[in-house]
Amino acid sequence: MDKQQADRVIKDYIKPLYGFALNRTGKIAEAEELAGRITLEVYQALLKKTEVLDLNSYVFKIAHYVWAKYVGEKVKAINQLRIDDHEAVSRDEGFDAILRQEAAGALRREIAFLSHQQREIVVKYYYDGMKISEIAAVMGLSGGTVKWHLFEAKKELKIKMNTIRSMGNLGINPIRLSGLGHSGSAGNKGDTSDFLATAIRQNIAFSAYHKPRTVKEMAEELGVSPVFIEDEVEVLEEYGFLDQLPGGKYRTNMFIKDPSPAESEALHRLFESYAGIAVEHYFKALFSMAEVFRETGVYIPGDDINLLLWSLIPYAGKRLSFKELVKVSHQEVSVSRKDGGHYVAYATIDKAFDVSFDRNLYYVCGDMSRDSDEPAMTAWQIDTCWCGRQNGWRDNLSSDFISLMHVIQGDLPQNHPNLDAYRRLFDKQYLLRTEAGLEVNIVYCKDKQTGERLHAAIPQPSERIREAAAALDQEVYRLHLDGQPEHAHKYVRYWSQNSMASGFMRAYVLKHLVDRGMLTVPEPHRQKGISTIMFMNRTMGNPLTSS
Repeated sequence: MDKQQADRVIKDYIKPLYGFALNRTGKIAEAEELAGRITLEVYQALLKKTEVLDLNSYVFKIAHYVWAKYVGEKVKAINQLRIDDHEAVSRDEGFDAILRQEAAGALRREIAFLSHQQREIVVKYYYDGMKISEIAAVMGLSGGTVKWHLFEAKKELKIKMNTIRSMGNLGINPIRLSGLGHSGSAGNKGDTSDFLATAIRQNIAFSAYHKPRTVKEMAEELGVSPVFIEDEVEVLEEYGFLDQLPGGKYRTNMFIKDPSPAESEALHRLFESYAGIAVEHYFKALFSMAEVFRETGVYIPGDDINLLLWSLIPYAGKRLSFKELVKVSHQEVSVSRKDGGHYVAYATIDKAFDVSFDRNLYYVCGDMSRDSDEPAMTAWQIDTCWCGRQNGWRDNLSSDFISLMHVIQGDLPQNHPNLDAYRRLFDKQYLLRTEAGLEVNIVYCKDKQTGERLHAAIPQPSERIREAAAALDQEVYRLHLDGQPEHAHKYVRYWSQNSMASGFMRAYVLKHLVDRGMLTVPEPHRQKGISTIMFMNRTMGNPLTSS
């Protein structure tokens, strides 16, 4: 076989051979070593063969040979195992020892797949040497119940020992999640990115996304012992990421997006097109309203209308939300978490593929609202690639805006007790040092009346925008729906509705305005203060949602 053909065969068999190795060893590190040996042996054998009648049989006979040789080394059996042109593997006492060891390993594996209670009884009886009466006393069961569980466990073990337990796709090709986030209020333990921070939890969540699974079924899909995922499943169910269904099955309670190049390109073209409509029929009007906005009394950093628009345009984008387009309410999909959080979770499967546009230019985190009753204050912010801010919602603190409000009112002395507050404001560029003194670097309304005048000045969307918003929602929903399980359709609808007012759309609008030269990218020392508005001496709620 020539090298090009052998390369193709190896490419096709890399994952199956890794699965074979992981099934035999049960340990990732050992599986990688064994799979590497097998792959090399297969490759070398293929280069020597002119023709292979049954490729699959040939490859796995070599795999069995290498595995036997590998285990022989582990048990220090000094045997020379060889494979000739007929792929005949020698059998001797050393190899019998290997088979006995495999049986012992299989038994331990199958014990792990017993129910939690049966597994505990089996381990206590056979491994810890406890008597039935002792097990009954420790576990609070009757002796008869313990005997019954032992009988049922032995019966199941006999059956399972004679079957080949298959490994699911996630055991061979685990997924990775990125873009883990939420809509709503995170709890004191964080949000989706905190609870699904590990690969094991991410794959548990994905394993039960398209079909409900028991813990055993999840374990088989992941190619691990149930012992390793039982506690993880319990935590994910406790905090609302998994729903427990009848029959001991679990189903994932969040939105997991599986992107593709075609879908990504289609969404990009769609949002580019509708951003143009939004600019032409709504946002363009704001550029002729400089004096109207100044008359409201709103504070503008450096009296620079460009800086005001960098905050006011994404803020006004909230007004492109229409109540009649809400098909699934936040209450229908959000979960009240045990740690005080109340949000709907989402994630995207991390896939490497090229697209024709720079994804980073359309980064967005928002809308983020921060409120305080005493003193009365509401701050709004959205993050885009032009802001230069880091850490998203985690670093968007109410305390920073409260400190800034006290600076504006002149009641935060620059002394040692307030050192950290000032340091935060300077680091975040909410406050700048200039030759003339301190300068506030965000847009703000100093009182309730100013905030009300500013909101009254922001235009209402036209019927043309309303029609475009409805059409956009249908297109986004159609694209997002592809490949999603039925129970997740409500999440797809939730994340697709009112797309015209989404943070995603506002990133496209800002990009459109920059490309047309209508907005100028702020100077570096101004960037962290943009797309932020603080309303002092009042709490705002959500006054921009259209009826």
